[in-house]
Amino acid sequence: MEQSTLTSFLEWGKLTRPWNVLAMGLMVLMVLRWMDYPLEALLHVGRAGWLVVPMLVGAAGNLINDYFDVREDRINKPERALVGRTVKRRVVVVTHWGFTVAAICWSGWLASSIEASWPLVVVAAFSLILYFYSPVLKGRGAWGNAAISLCVGGMVLWAGLAATASARDWMQLDSAWVAFGLVLAGLNFLREWVKDVQDVEGDRASGHRTLAAMLTTKQTTWGQSLMLISLLALGTWWAFDLVPWGWNWGPWMVCAPVALWRSISRQHTSLSAWLKALMGSWFVFLI
Repeated sequence: MEQSTLTSFLEWGKLTRPWNVLAMGLMVLMVLRWMDYPLEALLHVGRAGWLVVPMLVGAAGNLINDYFDVREDRINKPERALVGRTVKRRVVVVTHWGFTVAAICWSGWLASSIEASWPLVVVAAFSLILYFYSPVLKGRGAWGNAAISLCVGGMVLWAGLAATASARDWMQLDSAWVAFGLVLAGLNFLREWVKDVQDVEGDRASGHRTLAAMLTTKQTTWGQSLMLISLLALGTWWAFDLVPWGWNWGPWMVCAPVALWRSISRQHTSLSAWLKALMGSWFVFLI
């Protein structure tokens, strides 16, 4: 029985996508550092929420997404269809709401500490978006991808606003971190589109009209390649303007051409991986 309980717990842990959640925290931490936020302040239990709250929201979103996507996962990724098999459905629902309530309460404390409502509003909005992504937004063309990408890019917004709130000087805001977030959101949108191509069979069986299901193969290839070229141009322009030439250009210079070639040659499985690496290399510019 103990082994069964431990196995169920580990399988539940997989549903939270722990490495993705840790990556979210690292992204927020890097932006906070870039915005000159005093990182030692995160040692305070309450202020640690600037880092932990986005991770709680992300974990809750991953759980509820798997809850709603059982049918598609059993077709596209049967080895990852754990809900209802090794993990009870009610456990997924209860822990999703547990993480969500914890994030909302913590963001309420943060809002009170800086005397502004935006932390609570942002967390509530992103929690709603992630909850309704699979049952409502996913089957409406590009809207689902745009919603998820808004949340990903919103992590930069969250960290940037946290840093300026700490400084109590809103006039220090500039467009650099906003542009950084937009490029991140664009790269994530593109990766979600590529993942839709990989999952198109299951999505069609479930009645989801994703972007990949609505377009022809040629339209998808051209659209993805042109979007990637635009994002690479915007990202490189941003880096030229703000980042001195050095070692941290290396990952971007390697990942960018490889990802573009994978897109043009329609190698969607490897393209998804290279886009993830490209998103990581984007954050290397902040070091």
